[in-house]
Amino acid sequence: MYTKFLSLFSRRNSRVLMLGTACVVSSFAIGIQSVGEVQPVTLIEAGSIQEQGDVDGSGSRDLQDVIIILEISQGYAEATPAQLRADPNKDGQLTVADALSILKSLSLR
Repeated sequence: MYTKFLSLFSRRNSRVLMLGTACVVSSFAIGIQSVGEVQPVTLIEAGSIQEQGDVDGSGSRDLQDVIIILEISQGYAEATPAQLRADPNKDGQLTVADALSILKSLSLR
């Protein structure tokens, strides 16, 4: 009776081990396939905008644009494709340097 229990127990363990291995392998394969499908938004896809630095879409660069860029660069907000199109230096990121360049251009007016 004890040997029957051991044989049943080992069969059950082997089935669980095989099922677990199949789950891990299949989830890994699905993960690899889905990674290739991710497409980040680039400036080329985003298009063009009227004035570089006008991230709020008001038609001109002002202090509100600087505030929005600083919020995005510090992680308080996430940039939309329209805001990325307005990137002042066209590097695809809204950074503190972009906010400073707008401030500098505002002070020259």
